[in-house]
Amino acid sequence: MQEPTRDDWFSAANDAWDAGAHKKALSLFLKAAVAGEPHALNSVGYFLDHGIGVKQDSTAARQWYRKAARAGDIAGCANLAICYRDEGNFRWARYWFERAYAAGDGDAALELGRLFLWEGPHKNHRKVVDYLTKAMAAPQVTPNGREEAGKLLKSLGLGH
Repeated sequence: MQEPTRDDWFSAANDAWDAGAHKKALSLFLKAAVAGEPHALNSVGYFLDHGIGVKQDSTAARQWYRKAARAGDIAGCANLAICYRDEGNFRWARYWFERAYAAGDGDAALELGRLFLWEGPHKNHRKVVDYLTKAMAAPQVTPNGREEAGKLLKSLGLGH
């Protein structure tokens, strides 16, 4: 019998998560992550960040998100950016959201628009409008992300 691969573990982890077997899912995500599956790195971070099947640990979650981001996982970039944003470190949040957006995450453009809006809509008006417009046009953006970008543009007097 052939040894399971990182893809096998990742697939089984997602099945376990869908079935509500959180501890089993985390164990399988860890196996896949240790074997080098980039999406599993992010999943381990997510479980730690949200305390799913394990005690919540923001510091450890960030380390896993960073590993995922460096391995090219778009969600790892976005989750790392969210960690920085939530602690008020907008410089690093921008850096990781920009990486996520460059990799195709349209919702990261919305988050960048929000960051520049929080810094002051008049101070960074061009950047706010630019990123919100990019979020509206991005092929890989959630319906909620597109809707939120539209609402923010409208609130700035630029809605359609």
